[in-house]
Amino acid sequence: MLPGQLAADSYEAGQRQPGDYEAQVSQRPIAIHGLEHIGATDRGVMMFRNQTRRGIRAVQAGHDPIGLCRDAGAVIPTYSNDTVVLVPPEADSAMDRRRMRQTGRRLADGYLKDPPLLAQREIEATAAG
Repeated sequence: MLPGQLAADSYEAGQRQPGDYEAQVSQRPIAIHGLEHIGATDRGVMMFRNQTRRGIRAVQAGHDPIGLCRDAGAVIPTYSNDTVVLVPPEADSAMDRRRMRQTGRRLADGYLKDPPLLAQREIEATAAG
């Protein structure tokens, strides 16, 4: 196991350098969202929760949730993989947001044009035979 995936050696160590384990067990078995202090950096968490709620409502109404794929052989594009791009900040925040959006769009377009997961499957299929 990697550091942070198990309980710390002591309570003090867990407080000084908390890891994933401390983040999970500190929330109680069922998180009460009303006790949270949501900040701007939690936007992704809120988007995920909203998507999950919409999916639950769709299933309750007899529909499939958005993004459900019933084709076992399908490759679902995620548009990220393990790509890291160094994008120096722009002079002002509006230009910086625009540049990040353009960079993300360029990466997504590249994945759609030549999906890395499909390329990997082709390599494996060729090697197998």
